Amino acid sequence: MSEHITSIPVMLNQNKHSYSEVARLLHVHRYTVRRLENDKDCHHHIVVRGRLMTETRAAN
Repeated sequence: MSEHITSIPVMLNQNKHSYSEVARLLHVHRYTVRRLENDKDCHHHIVVRGRLMTETRAAN
């Protein structure tokens, strides 16, 4: 079984830079897509099988 892994910048390119379409596909708000659009190296997020996964910070 192959995992489908992508990122928001790639999804934006595939969907003609439509924040609304990418947000609809990921079930998130458009601002979330906008906030992560420049994370090209996936330091802060990744999309696996259509689910957006973001970094979390551990509580000290």
